[in-house]
Amino acid sequence: MKRLIFFFLILLCKIVFPQDTDDSKALSSFRFSVLGGAAFSSNLGGSFLIEGKTNLTQNLDIKLSIGYSYLNKDVYYSVKTYGFLGADQYSYRSVSYNVNKILYDVFPASLGFEYTFIHDKLSPYGHLEIGYNYFNSHLEESPSAVGEAYATTLQGLPAEYRNDPPRILDGKTTAYRIAFGIGTNYKLTQNLNLDVRYVYQINKLLVNSNQLLIGLNF
Repeated sequence: MKRLIFFFLILLCKIVFPQDTDDSKALSSFRFSVLGGAAFSSNLGGSFLIEGKTNLTQNLDIKLSIGYSYLNKDVYYSVKTYGFLGADQYSYRSVSYNVNKILYDVFPASLGFEYTFIHDKLSPYGHLEIGYNYFNSHLEESPSAVGEAYATTLQGLPAEYRNDPPRILDGKTTAYRIAFGIGTNYKLTQNLNLDVRYVYQINKLLVNSNQLLIGLNF
């Protein structure tokens, strides 16, 4: 991780203090990319990305991206709580279950930079993105055991079942993300490239993740 951060600090210095002149005009070219692939942390998920970019210099592009990722995290713990008997919120019952995973549906939106080291048939690049994740999360649970105990008041249940149901971050939650990685474009035709990249994401409030993506830009 420290080596990756050091690499991108060097890359940022090259971007801010370029060593060679650029004869191309800024904002003179526009490209779009569509990519998909695997997203993984402790488990395998998936990711889809749409990206638009334009040049700032000959080697440096600024880009905007939106997408969707499915992530999941293994967790193992037992829950003992309470529920209500039917619609009657004055009749309590015990509930117990095991939680196996936390599942995330993530919708990222980011602004970033892409620096191409060599323009050739195979053009490697590094990239950095900063943005936000809008996400939903929910628990994957084992079948519940309910109705082991009943009571007309919460205090009437055994003490271990008087806990409020656990809460996780739910819908309409937004948190920042930072992503960086490396990739390469392989020229298929004059206006079409095969894009292959690796991305490491630091996600606040979510599990951090890796992505392997492949797609086309044109």
